[in-house]
Amino acid sequence: MSGQGPQLRELRQQIRVWRRGRADKRLVDALSDAYVAVFATAMLTSMAVSVVLNVRTVAGTCTTTPCTDARAALPWLTGLALVAGALAVAGLFGPMLVSPAVGSWLLSTPVDRTALLRPRLAGTGTVAFALAAVVAAGVSALSGFPVEAIAAYGGCVGAACLLAVGLAAVCQARRLRWLRLLTWVLAAAVWAGLVALTLDAVPAAAAATGTGWEVALVVAAVLAVATLVRAYADLARLGRDQLAPGGTLVPGLSGALAGLDFALVYDVLVERRWRARSTVRSVRGRGVGGSALAWREVVRLRRSPGVLVVLFAALVLPYLGDSLGLGRADLLLAAATGFLASLGLFSSLRVLSRTPSLVRCLPLTPAAVRSACLSVPSAVLLVWALATEPALQSAAGLAATDAVPLAVAVGVTAVAAVVRWVSGRPPDYQLPLVTSPMGAVPTSLYVSAARGFDVLVLGSAPLLLAPTSTGAAISIALDGIVLAVLLNRP
Repeated sequence: MSGQGPQLRELRQQIRVWRRGRADKRLVDALSDAYVAVFATAMLTSMAVSVVLNVRTVAGTCTTTPCTDARAALPWLTGLALVAGALAVAGLFGPMLVSPAVGSWLLSTPVDRTALLRPRLAGTGTVAFALAAVVAAGVSALSGFPVEAIAAYGGCVGAACLLAVGLAAVCQARRLRWLRLLTWVLAAAVWAGLVALTLDAVPAAAAATGTGWEVALVVAAVLAVATLVRAYADLARLGRDQLAPGGTLVPGLSGALAGLDFALVYDVLVERRWRARSTVRSVRGRGVGGSALAWREVVRLRRSPGVLVVLFAALVLPYLGDSLGLGRADLLLAAATGFLASLGLFSSLRVLSRTPSLVRCLPLTPAAVRSACLSVPSAVLLVWALATEPALQSAAGLAATDAVPLAVAVGVTAVAAVVRWVSGRPPDYQLPLVTSPMGAVPTSLYVSAARGFDVLVLGSAPLLLAPTSTGAAISIALDGIVLAVLLNRP
């Protein structure tokens, strides 16, 4: 192994020479892009700091029990959520990955993989630590922490996320399968905290959030360092089949994000999931025509019960908004929650939108095909919306009979927003181009970023202005027009 270090450096030098010899961007262009990036980062950071400081000042008037409980539980829930997110992202990408070029050029040679992957492990851990520490510091400032506790809390959460990255690397090298279970356990803990906050049952120990984080920082740092040392020792065990999948996922995600096409990001992730699963058990169809397509939706729900679990878990958010006293804004929160939590239910409609040739192969009109695929997910989402009726009733201050139309309107608004999101078309580069920091982009590019949310605002506006049966009827009528247009498009 002693001779593999120089060999790796020589291969890297050859790749560097090859890439630089084919670079098509001038140094002035790179410096201009760097200036724009630094200026935008500084401006957005200053805006975020100003907002945090202003909210921290306003938060001094927080005197009600739900408000004080939320401030006490916010750091704990944020820390758990960040660690769970770090585990989820690390499990999605590896966390150790290589680009397709490195996978084909370097991993096929007998190089020292520890030397190759060591900078990547350090970079992944640094990014996880920095992002988690910054977000945690902002949350602790909102919760009224003293200045010395803000740094300790941010460092503690950052070290915990660094520990999560180390654990994920060890699991990847040793081919362990319990990383996803740990992620779901932490997500369940966050959900349980939200439920306790909704029921006003926050433990008394959560109030002591401004002290004791120095000790937690030391413990988390020691565990993170020990785990990273173990992960470094296991880097040589990583095979090409473990490093390549994450690298092939990155170009697809970056291309989708460059086009601000978030539905395409969803498609890439779904493809990754089912490619990893490989096969499913075939199920005999039932019915004819539209009923056969509706039965396929039932089969799809049986194969992916996780989407129902996520939708059920999201039911706590409208009740949490009611307990925090959001008032009419809880209607918008309920509609947005239903929209975001139910995206996995409408995967078949997304497939039909991306492959219109499949619709033409079916002996039905396009509107009939889309309506049949929409029937079961819409019914599930409307049942979910009806389950939020007590929270909406309390938030709007209405009687039970008047709150039911509001719940139905919230469900229909969520359905219309999801249909608008999954049936979106990619940006049309044949349209006139406009100048932007990213270069020339089509005018439809920015519209695609707001796709789904525009219908959400349209359907929620009557509910916010008039939370009555009349407002619900207007909202349902507007959503019905949107659905009719979307389902009957060629």
